[in-house]
Amino acid sequence: MRRGFTLIELLIVIAIIGILSATVLVSLNTARGKARDARRKSDIAQIERALYLYNDKYGHFMETGSGCGGNGNGNGYFNVGNGSSYPIAMSQCLVNEGFTGGEIIDPSGTRGTGGYMKYSCAQGTYIYAKLETVPQSSTATDGTCQAGLDSAYGMNYYKHIAP
Repeated sequence: MRRGFTLIELLIVIAIIGILSATVLVSLNTARGKARDARRKSDIAQIERALYLYNDKYGHFMETGSGCGGNGNGNGYFNVGNGSSYPIAMSQCLVNEGFTGGEIIDPSGTRGTGGYMKYSCAQGTYIYAKLETVPQSSTATDGTCQAGLDSAYGMNYYKHIAP
């Protein structure tokens, strides 16, 4: 009697291992996406707290004339600071004032377009994020300062800060 496996038996075992590993990788990627989304929600809550501290000190939620964000009016991408149309990034303004311990950056590492956004209007102040595990919708930001951020930039999560 010969001992060992036939070629067919080995191929079947390899195929089963391949299927199992593919299933595990898909589950792992889903779990990583959910973890990044949880971090985004936590970051939004941290930004909200920092903006309330900013409001306590300056009487507004980093708005017109603040020198932060788009055109110095505290709107637009949260992490963009190019010295011209975005004089100082809003995230850096919060660090400079001591309201956060460091810049709050999207977990994807995006430091500009594609990261968090903030807009203020008569309805209040809104902080926006793009969650990976939430389906895209053309109505996700309806009723906010910037209703088109869902279609234009994929933002599908926001937090409203009372005026």
